[in-house]
Amino acid sequence: MGKTILINSMDWASFIYIIIPVHNRMEFTRQCLNSLTQQTYLKFKIIVIDDGSSDGTTDMIQKEFPEVVLLHGDGNLWWTGATNLGVKHVLKNATLRDYVLTMNDDVIVQPNYLEILLECASKHTRSLIGSIALNSDNEAIIEDGGVKINWYTAKFSWLTRGREYKTVMDEEPSVIPVDALSGRGTLIPVETFQKVGLYDFLRLPHYGADYEFSHRAKKKGYNLIIDYKSFVVNKVGFTGIDNERHSFKWNGFLKNFFAKGSPFCIRYRWNFARLACPKLFLPSFFLFDIGRVFIGTLRSQLISM
Repeated sequence: MGKTILINSMDWASFIYIIIPVHNRMEFTRQCLNSLTQQTYLKFKIIVIDDGSSDGTTDMIQKEFPEVVLLHGDGNLWWTGATNLGVKHVLKNATLRDYVLTMNDDVIVQPNYLEILLECASKHTRSLIGSIALNSDNEAIIEDGGVKINWYTAKFSWLTRGREYKTVMDEEPSVIPVDALSGRGTLIPVETFQKVGLYDFLRLPHYGADYEFSHRAKKKGYNLIIDYKSFVVNKVGFTGIDNERHSFKWNGFLKNFFAKGSPFCIRYRWNFARLACPKLFLPSFFLFDIGRVFIGTLRSQLISM
């Protein structure tokens, strides 16, 4: 592990609990955990929730990362249930000055990643702090710099997407407000879960639960911000980073709109709209959202043919 950084600030006495749901992506999980073991800030604990992997993920973690807390599911937890299981475990021992960091296993982070997040947290109290995502195919380019949502048209505007990271850092503020935060590298004060609750497994078992939770926190008075100094390198082709560009299966066309594990599932997109969207804009948001997803994915598939 890296050398401990000692800083005279109360926030730097905080403990960070890193929650990572995994399922049958052993090599991704190994790379993610390896990057976390190199951190300069050492007051953290990793909690991995293995939701029924059959590829040897659990054995690998026990052998190579014995310090990791390993929890288990039967394959039916999905992202939301697995993350909630981790949060419940954390809440048994965490104090109000501690943090939860939600992560996915398809990212790697720089050695000072936790240090940067905690420094931002010390300056921005009562805030959830997200990370930007750089594309693993070209780490100079931003894939996700945060999102703004038009609640009338259901337009999700991905800030700084496609721009060069160095240019953005030179020209833009290092901390910006957003309308929702993903589960891919978001630092959350422990007290948030006590005041806001857990992720909504019943209505959003996989996609959308992270956005809905963060937006719920915003309605409770928490700030949602992205720290551009804090980045993860993301394997974009294996994530739900952009549902409109997610792999669409022609085989079983209609199933894409009803399967629990699909980002296009109409039921869960309706649930997200109902939970997060202002009531005045709910009908238009849902209709625009479904229309945009259908037309966008159809267009992308026709272009790729």
